[in-house]
Amino acid sequence: MLIVIMMILFICMFLGVPIAVALGWASIGGILASIYYIPLEVVPQRLFTAVDSFPLLAIPFFMLAGEFMMAGSMAKRITNIAFSCVGWIRAGLAQVSTLTSMFFAGISGSGAADTAAVGKMMIPMMEEKGYDKGFAAATVATAGTIAVVIPPSIPMIVYGVTAGVSIGSLFTAGIIPGIILGISIMLLNYFLTKRQNYQNETQRFELISLKKALKEGVLALLLPIIIVVGIRGGIFTPTEAGAVASGYAFFVSKFIYKDLKWSEIVTAFLRAAQMTAMVIFIIAVANLFGWILTAEQIPQHLANTITSITNNPNIILLFINLILFITGCFLNASAAITILTPLLLPLAMSVGIDPIHLGVVMVVNLAIGLITPPVGLDLYIIQGIANVSFDKLIKSIVPFILLLIIILMMITYIPQLSLFLSELFNKL
Repeated sequence: MLIVIMMILFICMFLGVPIAVALGWASIGGILASIYYIPLEVVPQRLFTAVDSFPLLAIPFFMLAGEFMMAGSMAKRITNIAFSCVGWIRAGLAQVSTLTSMFFAGISGSGAADTAAVGKMMIPMMEEKGYDKGFAAATVATAGTIAVVIPPSIPMIVYGVTAGVSIGSLFTAGIIPGIILGISIMLLNYFLTKRQNYQNETQRFELISLKKALKEGVLALLLPIIIVVGIRGGIFTPTEAGAVASGYAFFVSKFIYKDLKWSEIVTAFLRAAQMTAMVIFIIAVANLFGWILTAEQIPQHLANTITSITNNPNIILLFINLILFITGCFLNASAAITILTPLLLPLAMSVGIDPIHLGVVMVVNLAIGLITPPVGLDLYIIQGIANVSFDKLIKSIVPFILLLIIILMMITYIPQLSLFLSELFNKL
């Protein structure tokens, strides 16, 4: 049956069939090819069960919060703060793009939304200042991966639901890895542009400019803090945090900054609904796909095969990372997490790997998939915005992919980078 499933899946992907549809056809093919009797009534039942989850309601709310932020001036105010902080450093606009992505990550939770928002603002400015198109596009696309690591992260919500672990703990576990990613990307920007003479918006750090930017944008920066502190403080659940975030973004944009038009509100709802529908549909079908693999005892066979080779947690983590990296090249993070968590979690726990640590490793690894061909979503988004050839974009992004792999290894083999804050909050 596994052979039939994989054949159908790869044929569909080769033909360019959308991934959710490909997973659906592969699942039905697996049911028909199974040596056990599995009624087709299972298909709608599993699809419904997969999305009948209160925590998943957080996804549309965080999507909507991001849309309100981008429709009003919150996004611009956050960018101004980033300019004041790092705009004076070498490759200033690239540094601003990265820091802005880190700020946006604390609101939207979506790599695609982050990349599109920052790309539309920063790419034209970078081109105007003489930045290489490939480098500019690669920087923004790579910075967009931070959005799925820093809370609120949609892939972490999906992992929390699938693995049955605390989403609040996952959110706090992603803070330090997300900050490390952002700082590392800025350092790489600095060294990659050593021979270039890119112009900066400002030549030196000005405290007055920073104070002005903070005064104008402090309400926007408060949103990520409200989300994390509210969840970890037990004030509200992740789903309620999403509702608070979208309500806060709407209220601030409409009634304090007064720059959110009613027509833009309708558009924000429509965009959030479209993105949510896509994510939820993928989760539903991926859940069916994963259930069929579990019914055929694929997780047990995988665990037995790997543990028969080694019981060393470090080597098993390497196996897990290889599986995730290859999968991330073909599936988006939500689908990959829904399918692979039931396969990898029992294996990881059998050798003492913390489920929260595994969740962060999975999300960071699959974030790399956003910028790796052939289906890296951020690549195609930024290619359209920057109007750069795919070959040039790939050449420019290779150093960033290598950097992310190094950071992934650090996060994998230094668990406290993920667990320190989570454990600290648990003790409070």
